[in-house]
Amino acid sequence: MLSSLICLPVSTESETTEDIFSSALGTIFADDLLNLHGNPGSSVIYKSEAFGGLELKLVDPRAADARLLFAHYVWNSGILMAELIGGGTVDGHAMKARGGSWSVKGETVMELGAGEPDAQAAGTGLAGIVATLAGAEEVVLSDYPAPEILANIRENVNRNVPQASSFRVTVDGHEWGFLTGPFAASHKRAYTRVIAADCLWMPWQHLNLAESICHFLSDTEDARAWIIAGFHTGRAKLAPFFDTIVEVGLKVEDIWERDVDGHEREWTKERDGGRENVTARKRWMVIAVLRHAKNPSPQSIIEPCIKTTTS
Repeated sequence: MLSSLICLPVSTESETTEDIFSSALGTIFADDLLNLHGNPGSSVIYKSEAFGGLELKLVDPRAADARLLFAHYVWNSGILMAELIGGGTVDGHAMKARGGSWSVKGETVMELGAGEPDAQAAGTGLAGIVATLAGAEEVVLSDYPAPEILANIRENVNRNVPQASSFRVTVDGHEWGFLTGPFAASHKRAYTRVIAADCLWMPWQHLNLAESICHFLSDTEDARAWIIAGFHTGRAKLAPFFDTIVEVGLKVEDIWERDVDGHEREWTKERDGGRENVTARKRWMVIAVLRHAKNPSPQSIIEPCIKTTTS
């Protein structure tokens, strides 16, 4: 299970009642999956099979803009993105995407974090840090240009990326859909991989996010955007994004669903007549591979690499 890859660092200080309760939620509510991890201003450790324990500091919303309410969590979609990029295993199963390995070795990578002030991304840079450690040629970790968030990501980069590799990773602010600033103008079509985790829960931002993906994604034939999002806010909020991307010249190459235990099933815009169980849906995420519409599709798609279910 993905949640087994996150733990709290050992502390020499006595735990507060809130800390103890938070860490016990998975036991108290055994049927209600914990799909977010961390406490305001605290740290968590992501246990990477390939790179060891990566300690990630979370944003303290008390010191940041009140709109950054959800920036102090690590979400399961971000953990899955890191696992797919880093080539990890969960419960003995290789974490591979349906189209094969999500290797970033030698690629130029841009992580699109919370490019909107109300977004719920973690502000940790987890996926981008893993991409750097996994051998990407260049990595940009972008997030909403709030000083507290960018400073937090830089601290995590400095903590987890060896000095010898630090020249390959930078942190820059980017607000989705704002493409005329110096950074956006100088990096148009610059990245062979654009990655985004848990960025689809705001339908009013779908077009802006799609425009940013299209803008930064290289127009080379093999350039791809990798998108992962959880259903905890509702499938209906996410689904329209995959129609919106057509407006900016992107298309879906492959799309499916995976739960926290590695079971897979086909993607559908609506499930159970729109009455999907809230507790059950928190276990599932949508995974999508996007490309520029003008680029040809691959000749074949590799079958799922781990256990599947038809439920």
